[in-house]
Amino acid sequence: MNKKKVLIIDDEIDIADNIKAILEDEGYEATISHDSSDAFNQISNNVFSLIILDVWLDNSELDGIGILKKLREVDSTPVIVISGHGNIDMAVKAIKDGANEFIEKPFTTERLLLSVNRSIELHEIKSENNRLKQKDIYDYEFIGKSTAINKVKNLIKKISPTTSRVMIYGDSGTGKDIVAREIHKYSNFSNGPFIAINAALMEPENIEKEFFGYQENNISKTGYFEAASNGTIFIDEVAEMPLQTQAKILRVLTDKKFTKLGDNRTIDLNCRIICSSIQNLENLIDEGSFRKDLFHRLNVVSITLPKLTERLEDIDDLIRYFIRTFTGENINNENLIPIIKSKYINYDWPGNIRELRNIIERHIILGEKYDEENNLNENSDFTDQNVISLPLKNARKIFEKHYLQSQINRFDGNISKTAIFIGMERSALHRKLKQLGITEDIKK
Repeated sequence: MNKKKVLIIDDEIDIADNIKAILEDEGYEATISHDSSDAFNQISNNVFSLIILDVWLDNSELDGIGILKKLREVDSTPVIVISGHGNIDMAVKAIKDGANEFIEKPFTTERLLLSVNRSIELHEIKSENNRLKQKDIYDYEFIGKSTAINKVKNLIKKISPTTSRVMIYGDSGTGKDIVAREIHKYSNFSNGPFIAINAALMEPENIEKEFFGYQENNISKTGYFEAASNGTIFIDEVAEMPLQTQAKILRVLTDKKFTKLGDNRTIDLNCRIICSSIQNLENLIDEGSFRKDLFHRLNVVSITLPKLTERLEDIDDLIRYFIRTFTGENINNENLIPIIKSKYINYDWPGNIRELRNIIERHIILGEKYDEENNLNENSDFTDQNVISLPLKNARKIFEKHYLQSQINRFDGNISKTAIFIGMERSALHRKLKQLGITEDIKK
């Protein structure tokens, strides 16, 4: 899988090098430019997922704002503006001129990575939504004939023609977004847009602007609810919404109308709402982190998706589908099915279908080389019978590799999220991965 490229435009060498090191630790490919001339040369010859831009640039024809304005004439690449001399006026100007975010120096590693991940994710979502408006949004297949997945398909057929709100539960990688698209496909809103957003990636202080839109400094921005008019809005990881936002969304669902922030005009809510969650919302209600009244508004009908280990009879069809996805209809790779199944016969698939998809893609890209480089080849032999014959030191190492790789796959290669979940400092986790020789596997 190709790394996402980030361009860092900053005349301070130490700061630029530090940002580059942080991004490369997270699996990004980072390039540095110190002036506008070199920056535009890099932009002309590369496709970047993100640009990090300092406002003040010595010995440069254009300063950061000048680069931003010129870039926005022809390009929509997300831009994070940084400055050591920041103030509110500068931040407002940067956003008005097209920046996605503004960060004041000095900033923490966590703050930088949050902005980088969110800016790229939101841009990809918006780009995908724009693409789906022009192309068929159903360019996928809902694979599976197992008893578990047939139950899901039958539920979809029953609830799709209704206007009922739906809650989709399932572990990461089980296909919650695909189920949401299926419901949209067979609903009365199918001719309208399908807007997918991830609440976990939205900054708490901006989440209401994203949902409702805003009117500010003569600038009017459309929110997700308005953009989804006559269509479907899919809110992934709904449990991550702050309580304050939950209260406002509850009011919208009750009144069936809303207003943009900074504007008094009301807008009718005219879309179907589908939500998803990895967490059990009823447990969160007991903890006080999710509103009970909002839960009952959203959880009119619920669908629980099976893990891949609960539908293993579908694995042949899933492998064939992903082979076609990556190689085309006319290439026969039937021999890959027994290879995958034998290599992972005792594997618990923590990343579910998404992990299977990634493994097949790597097999197709790397071929035989994959057998040498894939950590999970060793992990597939992690059984009581094999480990019992090993010295404690070797058994512990195999277990750590198996455990950490499983968690990294679970969080799609994101070191920071993995570190938080397993209770390690990010730097300590990074060192451990290096020690175990799996550093390169996470940079994908």
